[in-house]
Amino acid sequence: MPETVETMVTHARKAFSLEGNRVLVTGAAGGIGAAVARACSALGAEVLLTDVRSCEAVSAELVSDGKPAARLELDISRPEAPDELAAWAGDVDALVVGAGIYRPIDWDHDDWEREVTLALDTNLKAPMRLARAFADRMAARGSGRMVLVGSVAALTGGTFPGVGPHYAVTKGGLHTLVRYLAARYTPSGVLVNGVAPGTIDTPMLKDLDLRPALAKQPLKRAAQPEEVAWPIAFLCAPAASFISGMIMDVNGGNYMRP
Repeated sequence: MPETVETMVTHARKAFSLEGNRVLVTGAAGGIGAAVARACSALGAEVLLTDVRSCEAVSAELVSDGKPAARLELDISRPEAPDELAAWAGDVDALVVGAGIYRPIDWDHDDWEREVTLALDTNLKAPMRLARAFADRMAARGSGRMVLVGSVAALTGGTFPGVGPHYAVTKGGLHTLVRYLAARYTPSGVLVNGVAPGTIDTPMLKDLDLRPALAKQPLKRAAQPEEVAWPIAFLCAPAASFISGMIMDVNGGNYMRP
């Protein structure tokens, strides 16, 4: 017998529910990270917020709606920060690595060496350290989700002004890290995926003239952070229970894999 509409709706709600889950989001003070926190909270998760900036506004917003949203401000680029974060957060069901840094400079900039070090520490070393701090604990419990935020720049080499090689290379390394972690931890029930956003309307790009780049894109606009957050929330939900090792393109058709 075919399922009734009511049964299908019930199954759909369960498939996308995060009730009873604890989701840790890095980079949660604004942009994609804050949008992920809101999306996961809306699906019923207890969210834990962290950023180098204050997460007070996002936390207060969610708490005012009756949702738990603890926060911790720390610099994730510090080598000891992931272990400090793990000690604070305890066991989590999902880890969303949204913290990252982008500075619109090229390799002829006076601060090039400093910027390269900062990009590597924040965009690549920190996610590796976070995985080391959380993945084994998830594996010991036999379940968990990790979602790493990469970039379409890892695939194209850069699609908007000011994308220096340091940014594109760190995001390319992050995509490789997704596949490494998925190969290592999927057999233990820990599903690891990534997203590759295109141009997103966030404060990180506020000082750039994006009009020439956007004119070449199929949708002719930048995405809103929520348009990336909901796919990330999906990857944390039961509906994504057979997906691991994927880099999901969320770029409005700007890049299409062969």
